[in-house]
Amino acid sequence: MKKKSLNKDKKRCTSVITDIRNFSGTFKDFQNNDSSEFLEFIENYYESQNMLAKIIDENVHMSSTGDGILAIFLNEEEHNKMGYAYVLSAHRVLKKMCTKFVKENPEAILSFGIGADSGNVWSVGRRYLQTYVGTVVNRASRIEATTKMFANTTTAIGNSLYKSLVKDFYPTAHSLMEEAPDYDVLLNTNPEAILISKQLMLQYIFDMQLKGIQANAPIFRLSEVLVNDDVLYWKVISKLVSEEKLTKIKKIVK
Repeated sequence: MKKKSLNKDKKRCTSVITDIRNFSGTFKDFQNNDSSEFLEFIENYYESQNMLAKIIDENVHMSSTGDGILAIFLNEEEHNKMGYAYVLSAHRVLKKMCTKFVKENPEAILSFGIGADSGNVWSVGRRYLQTYVGTVVNRASRIEATTKMFANTTTAIGNSLYKSLVKDFYPTAHSLMEEAPDYDVLLNTNPEAILISKQLMLQYIFDMQLKGIQANAPIFRLSEVLVNDDVLYWKVISKLVSEEKLTKIKKIVK
């Protein structure tokens, strides 16, 4: 039997993982107190993430394992913009939700993590539980895990997603990146190309060894200071989505 080409079902996408930190401990505490408050928080978490993803793009696959939500944006032309718009809006919503929950429950230790990157996926399980597989899903998960290593960091994206955004919005800087062998060289020869990351509210960390992934991966963290700048925040999102979608996002985020 002739084998099918792997490229036939390949889809370019942006994969985003969101995760609630200290989920098990928090759930256990509220369960022992016979309180449904944390379940209500999780319900709001699921609802807000689903609403944001579907507003940003209907062509999104979503799945979950407990407190982790995977969103795969499959828009062939703009998956990177859709994925990053989701990253930014999810970040603000989860920040607000976690802050409010901890304020109302001072004994709780609760936060969140978000990781994202762009790459290829393949659809599997059409006759059973349809989902998508690809190393980009693993990278997004590993990137989310790295955020725990840096104080006050909850959200980070990988190099593929970052470079695709720079290519769309800052082509000159992207050309310099393509010419440099790595970001350390770029930082020494053309620092302005690195500083362009601030226009996306990001900061270059350094190349990291991700668990289960052989090659070192440049990581970009979302700056809490920059993302709290309302003018810059909405300016960036307005570049990523239509005005109609922006209006709907604002109703959830604000």
